[in-house]
Amino acid sequence: MDFRLTRRGLGFSTAGAAVLAATRVRADDPAYVWKNVKVGAGGFIPGVVFSPIERGLAYARSDMGGAYRFDASQDRWIPLNDASPISGDFGIESIAPDPVNPDVVYAAVGVSRRDPGAILRSQDRGTTWRRTDTPFRMGGNEDGRGLGERLAIDPNDNRIVYFGSRHDGLQRSTDAGATWAKVESFPLPGLGLPESGPTHAGLAFVVFDPTTGVAGQGTRTLFVGVGDAGGAVLYRSDDAGASWRAVEGGPRTGWSAAKAVIDGRGVLYLTANIGVGPNGVAEGGVWRLDTRTNEWRDITPDRPSGGFMGIALPKDQPGTVLVSTLNRWSPGDTLWRTTDDGRRWTSLREKATRDVSATPYLYWGNSEPSFGWWIAALAIDPFDPNHAVYGTGATLYATANLTDADRNRPTAWTPWVEGIEQTAVITLVSPPEGPPLLTGFGDISGFAHDDLTVSPRLQFTTPVFANCNQIDYAGRAPSIVVR
Repeated sequence: MDFRLTRRGLGFSTAGAAVLAATRVRADDPAYVWKNVKVGAGGFIPGVVFSPIERGLAYARSDMGGAYRFDASQDRWIPLNDASPISGDFGIESIAPDPVNPDVVYAAVGVSRRDPGAILRSQDRGTTWRRTDTPFRMGGNEDGRGLGERLAIDPNDNRIVYFGSRHDGLQRSTDAGATWAKVESFPLPGLGLPESGPTHAGLAFVVFDPTTGVAGQGTRTLFVGVGDAGGAVLYRSDDAGASWRAVEGGPRTGWSAAKAVIDGRGVLYLTANIGVGPNGVAEGGVWRLDTRTNEWRDITPDRPSGGFMGIALPKDQPGTVLVSTLNRWSPGDTLWRTTDDGRRWTSLREKATRDVSATPYLYWGNSEPSFGWWIAALAIDPFDPNHAVYGTGATLYATANLTDADRNRPTAWTPWVEGIEQTAVITLVSPPEGPPLLTGFGDISGFAHDDLTVSPRLQFTTPVFANCNQIDYAGRAPSIVVR
């Protein structure tokens, strides 16, 4: 048996029986068939987006393991960046499925401001990509990676694509992502690439109001959220991006926009915080903006320490909103749901059930699995209001009975991760006896893998370390292991 580290997990191969133990065999020899050692997710998933036009089609982005497409016919996630030789392509800053053509998808890639940035575009759902290198840098694994989505495709003219960059203002393509140019009319040109210190959040999201456009002529009204604190958090254009103005009111100066969604009435819902996450958010809130009257209303469910990040709407259910909290370390993060435009809210965590039998390491040695933390990714299936999903620092949870919360019933959640291997593998060893593989990971400790095709039952404990940097066994007594 042979093992290798990959950019999105750990691989193993069993060579053909004809290969003798003493024979040197190349790792790319046809006798080797490589497969993932199964963990089941294991890392931060900052964004998940459903296709608005095809049932069963969804995309997830990770911060250092690439993008994934959910394939309903296989009931699993398909990795989309494994063929790339560029390590920076595995940090996904933003992802956007086309609202007109279900085969088209875009991804903004670049792990950090030190990596070259690019916009990838695909006409076959991410099976192959065409690449446009960009002068503006990304931050797929930097602070603020849960904001978004920064990429947005005009639903009335899908040749037009916007990108809210971190350092270089608002960018736009008018040829379906082949070329990009800065929107010079946008009031915030960007703070430029920092030489050192913290990164910039830049522009957090772009949202279109599709009711203000005509097919083939583009959408007239669109909004851009600002992640860099110090001024207005929201800008608006009513002439298809030719001119812009700050939207007065809403979150106060010093706050950062996080995410936004807009419904068919032209009501925009916004999360904003002091801080951009995924850590360090001290305070946050949720706002409702009637874009027809410019009337703001603060609809924040509660105000302990920490903030809010994810926000989602079911299709054709005005007034129903789902939001996620962030950095609520005690008693923990939750999802809040309202069906009356934020007048009353229900917290889901207290009654929610979680079945993690497919990835039992999510117990973390406790009697119950955590509801999760770093909840930035949040989405409701546009074809099924009961199907919702949220991402955590370690997994992606999904439910098929979301609306039971409206009747004061528990919602049931399970990891939706088949095919996702999103871990930082640090070290590994294969002892001559006992488990065939011992591993050390970043953030999730490490495992003894008794079966390489099944998620391990439990991490190394007593004590638990977040990172396992090295592991080895005693040569004459392989059952003795040091980490």
